[in-house]
Amino acid sequence: MNGCCFLFPGQGAQYVGMGRDLVERFPESEDLLKRAERHLELPLGEIMFSGPEERLNKDLNAQLAVYTISCMVADLLANRSVRAAALAPYSSGIYGAAYAAGVVGFETGLTLIVEAERCINEANSQGGMGVVLGLSLSEVEELCRQVKGRVEVSIVNTRHQIIVSGERWAVDQLLKLAADSEALKTDLLPAAAPYHCSLLTPADHCLAKKINNTSMNEPHTPILSYISQKPLVKAAEVAQLLSNQLRSQVQWVGVVEELVRQNLAPMVEIGPGQMLGRSVRWIYRQAEVLSTNTCLDLEKTVRSLQESN
Repeated sequence: MNGCCFLFPGQGAQYVGMGRDLVERFPESEDLLKRAERHLELPLGEIMFSGPEERLNKDLNAQLAVYTISCMVADLLANRSVRAAALAPYSSGIYGAAYAAGVVGFETGLTLIVEAERCINEANSQGGMGVVLGLSLSEVEELCRQVKGRVEVSIVNTRHQIIVSGERWAVDQLLKLAADSEALKTDLLPAAAPYHCSLLTPADHCLAKKINNTSMNEPHTPILSYISQKPLVKAAEVAQLLSNQLRSQVQWVGVVEELVRQNLAPMVEIGPGQMLGRSVRWIYRQAEVLSTNTCLDLEKTVRSLQESN
């Protein structure tokens, strides 16, 4: 594969006010938001544009909002004949990548996000997540083994920024151990569920039932798996990732290393924020990452990509 790559953020990229300029400027983005609100029977625009932050940061609201804006941006780029050689989703960014690859329709993506939340609640999979800065993956894994409760490495953001998930008290204990081990910083994350942790295995099994009954198209663009770091080129492969994604570890460092190995550049962060761009540059300093966070960013990115072709 040669050419640019699109990066799809997940929960954590959201912020109050995101996407307002897209909706105000582009009628097709406003139409997509209206479709989301009708389908969900939820004032998603109000949540995104006005908050408050606590409302937007609720797991389901955050994932729906990031997905919707990512789909807006993917459509705007496609309408300008800007296409990628590969799509690289981060966590719940898999839904946006599946939409951009043509695997699922917009409303289907919304339905699957809501279904995942329902399955988590039905399985009573409560817990928490935390971040450790300044310790290596092996160091954090060793600390996890020292905690008697269930806590696991869930996301490898960079070589020294590790996310853990598990039982809330076990996450608290892990963060304390990490601080005592001279981590630069530890903090709880605003997530109500222990994403990418084996505690969510029952929720994944529940979600798989919905996915198995969902019609999916063959992807027109490969999706790079954050589990295996291999390109998914069949609808069945994408469905399998969707069925395993709640409990599976996100190997983001491995994804970025694979993108660099394949010379998939520049990387374009699709949707709100610049969280993925920062993590990519921590992993590979020479990486070129373009933003679509605002209308101005989007226009600059489109110009840059068109001029390079």
